Amino acid sequence: MSWFEEGIHPEIRQSLRRDQVLFEGKTDFQRIEIFANDLLGRVLVLDDAVQITEHDEEIYSESITHVPLLSHPNPKTILIIGAGDGTVLREVLKHQSVEQVTMVELDGALVKVCREHLSTLLNGAYDDPRLNLIIGDGAEYLVSGEQYYDVIIIDSTDPDDNSTSLFTDNFYQSCKSRLAEGGIMVAQAGCPSYQPSILKHMRNRMLSLFRYSGFYHAAIPTYVGGLHAFAWASDQVDLAQLAEQDDLGFRKAEFTTRYYSDRSHKAAFYLEPARG
Repeated sequence: MSWFEEGIHPEIRQSLRRDQVLFEGKTDFQRIEIFANDLLGRVLVLDDAVQITEHDEEIYSESITHVPLLSHPNPKTILIIGAGDGTVLREVLKHQSVEQVTMVELDGALVKVCREHLSTLLNGAYDDPRLNLIIGDGAEYLVSGEQYYDVIIIDSTDPDDNSTSLFTDNFYQSCKSRLAEGGIMVAQAGCPSYQPSILKHMRNRMLSLFRYSGFYHAAIPTYVGGLHAFAWASDQVDLAQLAEQDDLGFRKAEFTTRYYSDRSHKAAFYLEPARG
């Protein structure tokens, strides 16, 4: 037994007990650790930052997936950039309307490790025939590709050497150009309390490109700061208006979820802190 200390914020430390180390290694892009904790289950850590825990990963994966897909009337083609652990892919594939999922992940070794050590979380997602898995740079793929997508999900790490290209003006413009008519874009946006610079950056660069845009939120216990933000944008679909109207403006989920519900969908748009 030992303790893992997460220090993504210089002023704050969070410690999780390692009850059993399942994997430790370094890829061409990052350090990977997976360990078991008696309360949290399996924990995935990338470069000393907690990515998911078995205890509450569904809050993140279901929020970033079902809010945009159920706000779209008929999502058929989906692009995921990042999300190598596979949990977002698992949730996307629950939608019967989805005909093809293109997933672009920079680190192929991460996919391999997660398929081996987190397989019980994935429900065979990587074996689904609808998946087109591309190991490569998401920003480069958008520039070179020609397909249009009903929903684009950006599940990147926070800005670092490996993900800098996913936080540029050119990247956001490329995403916009690859959205089909009525398309929706969603991206993880960090913790509003401790990472306001990420939200400010996305508000000024990503959201300003679209007619409708904003943030929605979910409380994720094992993320430092608790409340996590997701940026959304579309030229045709106002996700906030759909969530806030009295009648149900988005489609109902016709599959099993652990966290997501009509109520959590609506609540996500009321959790946004006041702008400073």
